Amino acid sequence: MDIKQDFRHPPVRSPLLIPAFLAAVLCIPVLGFTFLWDDYDFLTNALTYRLDDLFPDPSDPFYRPISRGIYYLLIHLAGEHGPVLGHILNLSFLAGVVFLLAWFVSRLAGQRAGLISGVVYAGIGAVPLLVGWICCDQDLIAMLLVLVAFHLRLSGRWVAALVATAAALLSKETTLAVVPALVLFDWILGRRPHRIGRDVAVYGALIAAWAAIHPAMRTLISRGLRSGATGYVGLEEPARWPVFFGRYLLTILNLPAYKSLPSWSVGATVMLLVALALVAAGFWKLRKDEEENPSLITPLPKSRMLMLGALLALGPMVLSSIAIRAWAPYYVGFPGLGFAILLACLLTPLRRRWQVLFIALYLALGIWVRGTTADPRNPTEPNMRMTSQALKQVEASFRHLYPHTMPQGAQVLLSVQAHGPGGIYAHMYLFQALRVWYNDRAIYTLRPEARRPSDRPDLLMVIAPDRGLIEISTASLSARTASGRNPDYDVCETAVRAYAMGLAGSGEIGNAVDVLLRMPEVSVGLASVHRRMAAMFLLSEGRNREAEAILDSTAVLPRGVAIADLRAVLAEQPEGRIFDEHALRAFAISPDDTTAIRDLMLWFAKMKYMKPALRFAARLSRIVPHDQEAKKVAQDMTAALEAERAMPPAPNAIE
Repeated sequence: MDIKQDFRHPPVRSPLLIPAFLAAVLCIPVLGFTFLWDDYDFLTNALTYRLDDLFPDPSDPFYRPISRGIYYLLIHLAGEHGPVLGHILNLSFLAGVVFLLAWFVSRLAGQRAGLISGVVYAGIGAVPLLVGWICCDQDLIAMLLVLVAFHLRLSGRWVAALVATAAALLSKETTLAVVPALVLFDWILGRRPHRIGRDVAVYGALIAAWAAIHPAMRTLISRGLRSGATGYVGLEEPARWPVFFGRYLLTILNLPAYKSLPSWSVGATVMLLVALALVAAGFWKLRKDEEENPSLITPLPKSRMLMLGALLALGPMVLSSIAIRAWAPYYVGFPGLGFAILLACLLTPLRRRWQVLFIALYLALGIWVRGTTADPRNPTEPNMRMTSQALKQVEASFRHLYPHTMPQGAQVLLSVQAHGPGGIYAHMYLFQALRVWYNDRAIYTLRPEARRPSDRPDLLMVIAPDRGLIEISTASLSARTASGRNPDYDVCETAVRAYAMGLAGSGEIGNAVDVLLRMPEVSVGLASVHRRMAAMFLLSEGRNREAEAILDSTAVLPRGVAIADLRAVLAEQPEGRIFDEHALRAFAISPDDTTAIRDLMLWFAKMKYMKPALRFAARLSRIVPHDQEAKKVAQDMTAALEAERAMPPAPNAIE
């Protein structure tokens, strides 16, 4: 049998379009997401039309010039409509993936198998997140190109298929896991076996050339493939492999892969009814087509279809399980292609009623697992939605105070006091979201205590606990809010105190003291804290007489209150400028007071202020050698710091 001739020009019938429409319907809830996490990194590169992402960069282990460089340049050109364009493009890519998968399977096993495979893939609960999180274009583009390569191989156009595979590799490295299926494709189809030697040679040469220019491949090999050799990619501990593989298997089966069970909403019921209506329409049209146009295709033997599906499913799933440190549900996008083929092979021989019943159950589970869960740390669709809503609220507040531009190259000293899930902290500091919002790569956002010496204008701003925005004038210390309401004094006081710490840390002791002594006071206790901080800064400069003059005219604090105030003052300090010794003196706590030192150490450790906890553990060990409590805190905090450095920021981490 010459399979190439049988399937060179197969007809595309309307039932094969149904899965693409189904995928679009299921993606509606994620189309309102804004930019999230890695989107900001890629957009920052695009701000000045840099070509960095188009060429290998030793500092960036991921070389994806198509899905990062070209794609994000287009997103950047869309300006404020970038998220809309991103969702349109990603939805188009997903529709293309679903259609090409259904068409590919129909070419091999008939229209019924094609329809089922497309519906199954569209129904995977994690798939809509590939559209909602814009940077998942990397997965979508790679999968689209891989399916193009398989269609080309099926039509006998192996050179064009090789080019499509190369483009997929330059979109995402997971493509590597499906290359074995491409190499063995002719053998799986039962074509002449001598072609396998050619395929091994050409695909081997392609991978060698790709690995030679890819920074991560060189780094991984030079570092022995060890865990974290390139950020969060590397050969993980074997104990993790079955755990992650099991979680991915649950995810692809549309079962919860985390402890807390998802919720079910009224909206989920509506979505399920619409999805079932589309599936019913697809099967009805399929039956009409089968009656009017009996298939002339000789289906590929079931054993060979199962072999192809297994290769496409297991390769990417195993790779993700052993080589990626963090688990995320959307990683099942690639293995989902093979899973859909496997399930189509198993369901196609069954009666129509059993096919429809199973698909209905699978779709219901897929919609269910997208529901809200109790754990905000999982990178799931509801948690991504929570982050998106938080960022939209913060961006709207910034736009209210600065509608179009901020002072050119401003140093934004931002105090984030909105805690809990939402990712605001990481987006503002690590991903520098303001650069993207205001199209200004020179904007730099820092915590106030991390202020740097600069000739740029200082903007002191606060994201309050309710996510409202406050701007505080560094000259007058007056405040204005995006909402127009009067700002909370405690929120502003915290930010100004941190700003004074930043001024002192950047060498402007005089300005720091001036700010603290000019602060409007609402209580004797707060006035005492501010004056003692001013004295602390003066003591650090050796200006003892000025410091003593301030302390002599400052209200005395009870010992317990002084220790509590020191916790807040010393929790976050500038890098390279530590005021511990001078703070103890200014707050009238003896540097040999082991009870106070232990209290501070344990509080810092409990609240996860790792660096001050380590400093006070070391201080206590100097006073009381071999102190077991200090030793344990030092060990715990050292381990926590190492783990923090090794892990990338996890979406939706608690702040």
